[in-house]
Amino acid sequence: MDGCCEKNPTDSRVPLFPQCFVCGSENPIGLKTKFSLCDQGVEAVFTPDETHTGYENVVHGGIISALVDEAVIWAVYASTNQFGVTAELNIRFMKPLSIGETCTVKGVMIEDRGKLRIAEATIVNKEGELLARAEAKVFPSQSKNSNENKNKNV
Repeated sequence: MDGCCEKNPTDSRVPLFPQCFVCGSENPIGLKTKFSLCDQGVEAVFTPDETHTGYENVVHGGIISALVDEAVIWAVYASTNQFGVTAELNIRFMKPLSIGETCTVKGVMIEDRGKLRIAEATIVNKEGELLARAEAKVFPSQSKNSNENKNKNV
């Protein structure tokens, strides 16, 4: 997935669900991560703070999992204009993410099988080191019109 997300000139933001734990701006305990559409998917920059600690100066694996889960869902949306739900998420943790260490989360859709979409996500640090990689199977949303689900753009 290296270099997959060169920014579009418009730096388009994905729609926002205000109470979403990962991307919601109104969730008081949320991550408030802002994903941008890019050439082949989505990406976001995230800097964890002490509230994301799992073990001394290390980000909890559940936070990493939430970030890659969000990235694959938005990657499917970016490719199909349809939301989905995660059916399966396989994560490989390569290196720990430290508290205060800025990282980039990227997601791309790999395959559309109709009733199932395959997407991948990665998290890399500023040095470009791979911290986590995930592959997901995503079921398309039951909604006929994905635009009904959108609340507002960031």
